[in-house]
Amino acid sequence: MNPRSSFLIDFALFQAVWFACVLATRSPYPQVLPLGGSILVIGRVVQKGRLREALPPGLACIAIGSLGDALLVKLGFLSFSPYPNLLGAPLWMVALWMNFGLMLSPLFTWFMKNLIRTLLGFSIGGAVAYYSGEKLGILTLEKDWQSILAIGFEWAVAGLILHFLWLKLPQGKES
Repeated sequence: MNPRSSFLIDFALFQAVWFACVLATRSPYPQVLPLGGSILVIGRVVQKGRLREALPPGLACIAIGSLGDALLVKLGFLSFSPYPNLLGAPLWMVALWMNFGLMLSPLFTWFMKNLIRTLLGFSIGGAVAYYSGEKLGILTLEKDWQSILAIGFEWAVAGLILHFLWLKLPQGKES
């Protein structure tokens, strides 16, 4: 399969899983959608032979997302509908973070190759994603623009951590 087709498959899968996680709270099977989506992403990573390189950022994203989102909830910037959670971050959001980390290599390489692009892309992209989540009714930005700025900061920190982790991994060293 050519690289462009592979990228398009990864992108479509990531978007489908994003929607599955985000809309989980509106489903009659709220735990099934994030679990099923995560299984699909893990399956794709294994199929493409990327598990060894994808696991460190996937695990890092679980930690970053759980702690970051829980902190935003505790500080009153963000709230989620009742759902099983980890430290205050709903499990569907933790699954989203993990899936993001697992798909970092095939989808976000262009950002990861440059620290400025990483910081700008992740902070803006993260803020837009959470804003979209509010528009879909699955989270609440409790302090309007202050919440957007806090989320942008969370994602900038995530980008910084992931960028330096990226540089330690084989694909980062080749860049």
